[in-house]
Amino acid sequence: MSRQAVEQTPSPLLWAAGASAAVVIALAVCAIGSVRGNNLRETTILQAVGGDPERAVAAMIRNGCGGCHEIPGVPGAHGTVGPSLRGIAERGYVGASRATPDAMMRWISRSRDVDPKTAMPNTNLSPQEARDITAYLYART
Repeated sequence: MSRQAVEQTPSPLLWAAGASAAVVIALAVCAIGSVRGNNLRETTILQAVGGDPERAVAAMIRNGCGGCHEIPGVPGAHGTVGPSLRGIAERGYVGASRATPDAMMRWISRSRDVDPKTAMPNTNLSPQEARDITAYLYART
């Protein structure tokens, strides 16, 4: 084999490095797309609901929501009395109502007005707290 032929044949190590780089680039592109997709979803929800999920965690801790519910992303929220709030945006009903942001806000603030027989107490959240918590539940769980 001539020296020129040897120089033109890529080594297996060089080929593996190139393939690895391509995989890393592909994963980075997918991750960026996923983050952009999640940010767009959250922005859309925030605009529709008018709440701020950053304020919601403190409001849920202050109001003891995690004593009864498991709430992803809320420290200490591992309750088992009420249902887990993971994926609540995909559910068909909130309490006795069709699952909509308005129904969620009404439910988490005045649940016994919606269903007098529910175990969930009226929390009497302010309208802004209800919007903040609804935004959090719809965008981040």
